[in-house]
Amino acid sequence: MADRSIIGSQQQQPPPQQYAPPASGPPAQLGNPRVQDALGQVDLLAGEQVMFVLQADGFFLGASPIAKAIAAFQAFLVTLTGGYIRTFLVVTSQRLLVIKSNQLWCGCGRVRAVHTVALAGVKEVGSAKETQMCCVHTRVVSVQSMTQAFNVVVKKQSDAEIRNFVTNLSAVLVAHSNRASV
Repeated sequence: MADRSIIGSQQQQPPPQQYAPPASGPPAQLGNPRVQDALGQVDLLAGEQVMFVLQADGFFLGASPIAKAIAAFQAFLVTLTGGYIRTFLVVTSQRLLVIKSNQLWCGCGRVRAVHTVALAGVKEVGSAKETQMCCVHTRVVSVQSMTQAFNVVVKKQSDAEIRNFVTNLSAVLVAHSNRASV
């Protein structure tokens, strides 16, 4: 009899895992003043939590070494004049935020934009790494919603951090699709 109860318990399938936010608390990037400034442009919804933040580079748009050299020169000139281009992908428990902030000539020209995509509207997320001349790497993260595609070049994150971003966003999407189908 005891053998049958053991066999019966082994045949039971474990319950499907639900996505839960990381136990370590908010992402470490939230302490970055640039991230805080970007998140200051957005009001979080009731009960909404930031799950992951990815900072993209607005100057580097291609993998070609010549394009990267031109972009580095442009970034240098814009920085000399007190300007910047910053783009953030923020995954929350309820939506994806794309926050863009551009400044030229010490604030004489300034653009701030926030795109909000409901998690149900995000259809695909992915990353790619292109290498040219054996040492020139370009990392791209793409998010496809029902109405728009966001492709950003990531410069300061490692492959593991980008993979973690894609995994976290994928987990949020799967959890959201499970909730929507129930």
